[in-house]
Amino acid sequence: MEETIILLREQTIFCSRLLKLFADLTESLKKNSLNMVEIVNQIEPAVMELSKNSRKSQEFLKKVHFANFKDFINSQENGIQKDVATRLLMHSNDLQTKLQRCLKSVKLLTEKGKAFVDFNLNVMSRTSTKSTYGAEAQTGSQSGRRLFDANV
Repeated sequence: MEETIILLREQTIFCSRLLKLFADLTESLKKNSLNMVEIVNQIEPAVMELSKNSRKSQEFLKKVHFANFKDFINSQENGIQKDVATRLLMHSNDLQTKLQRCLKSVKLLTEKGKAFVDFNLNVMSRTSTKSTYGAEAQTGSQSGRRLFDANV
């Protein structure tokens, strides 16, 4: 049971850290801030640690012949360790749910940002000037050139 508590505590810590980092990334994307690279660089090691914890957890559950922590904890006798493990499991599950919502938000913001950049590149690529490109100005549907078109 001690190993279960250790694994769930680590999982809770990593999920909390990732939740904070993804919240920071969301705010950074909304404000168009320049510190996104720093945040992403902090996210990568946290995800790696959570991945290691997940592998350890799967190995532990395989060793004790249970499919998940909930079943394992419920099979144990009542006591302080069972209560601690149950609370950690509930907290970890709650953090994972919040983390999934935060990931959806970040994904949506990055998709909208990509669409915005693609749109602006298409607008800029459709217009040429005589002094720059040596041709008459072309605008609107007369220009067939569409860089980074999402429909291609």
